[in-house]
Amino acid sequence: MTSNNSFITKLRKRSLIAQISHEEELEQLLQKGNQNEKGERYSVYCGFDPTAASLHVGNLAALMMLRRAQDAGLQPIVLFGGATGLIGDPTGRTEMRPMNTKEQIASYIENFKLLVNRYFRFDVPNPPLFVNNIDWIGKMSWIDFTRDVGIHFTVARLLSAEVNKTRFNEGGLTFMELGYQLLQSFDFLHLYKNHNCVMQFGGDDQWSNILSGADLIRRVNSGKAFAVTTPLLVGSDGKKFGKTAGNAVWLDPNLVSPYDFYQFFRNVHDADVLKIFQVFTLLETNEIEEIFSNPNINQVKEKMAFEITKIVHGEEEANKALEASKILFSGQTGDLSHAPCLFLTQIEIEAGIDILSLIMKCGFSPSRGEARKLVQGNGLNFNGEKLTDFNYKLSEKDFKTEQNAIILRKGKKDYHLVKMK
Repeated sequence: MTSNNSFITKLRKRSLIAQISHEEELEQLLQKGNQNEKGERYSVYCGFDPTAASLHVGNLAALMMLRRAQDAGLQPIVLFGGATGLIGDPTGRTEMRPMNTKEQIASYIENFKLLVNRYFRFDVPNPPLFVNNIDWIGKMSWIDFTRDVGIHFTVARLLSAEVNKTRFNEGGLTFMELGYQLLQSFDFLHLYKNHNCVMQFGGDDQWSNILSGADLIRRVNSGKAFAVTTPLLVGSDGKKFGKTAGNAVWLDPNLVSPYDFYQFFRNVHDADVLKIFQVFTLLETNEIEEIFSNPNINQVKEKMAFEITKIVHGEEEANKALEASKILFSGQTGDLSHAPCLFLTQIEIEAGIDILSLIMKCGFSPSRGEARKLVQGNGLNFNGEKLTDFNYKLSEKDFKTEQNAIILRKGKKDYHLVKMK
């Protein structure tokens, strides 16, 4: 019988479960405790392939699932795909992923290691475990892998997976990508055998891959393991959540500043706020309900953006982002040193940099043509006033404001400071 306070029930209350394999058996297993009869703690894993230099908001959702597992007494395992990253998961792709070098993938993983530490507790009996699948897959020969793992998979079964079927019918699935499911399944088996890993988390598009791993564990070890997937993150506008202006919202502060990170969440659609609270914060459901008792949705969104920024960048940076945001949006005086800022040299100003170049430097527009449309459409606010002259050139007097900077605003939500070096 399912407990009203079980780990799975708590995930369901937050709408964090799309599918579970053998849910009743999983509940029964966890109700007996967090350890097996040998006293070994159960663990749960999620994999992160190094396809870019930083993790992003989509990865944050998975990391928060692992943190919740840790809080429930399970051992969280963060798997870095040093091997699987060399191939690339074909899921959700219409063509093969770009192939990065081994050196590039290794450097990505080093940055991943720095980023993931803050999402877990280390002062507990079940601190996180960080592993890299190149450590076990990299040692195997192709012959060994096909004999030990490939023997348990039929081509028909692999092609029945929706991702492989679609790509195969379009003539774009490579032999290399077809083997990705085998590698991910072998990861699950390895972690099961070596770290008592009985559960794998993933997005719902990973369902067939995770089930294959659980099935491999059954075939090889006669063991029981479980697949748990979360709903894919889609905003109320129907678009994949976690991107702004077409670019991923990175967790690395060197790629997306804490202020811009805060603003991304502060500016989400009202209809998405509850979902985001449930996915990205550690607040209990009753705490979230209490926050939503406030009829002022903007204050609720401020709280949400603050809580998530605090998790990713720390409380100090979250406070700075909150303060800068309030000052910019209210027009009050205060410390804006943590708002997004561009520095220009005296030489650039004396050379006569124009407003269109400045708009592009601040990232408000990708081209001079788009920048010109922004100005002509009354979409640019310059030091508190509309600027409509697209030929305007900066001068030193423009910097003589209370902030000792030019304050640019695009529309209602995008701000940027411009200062002289």
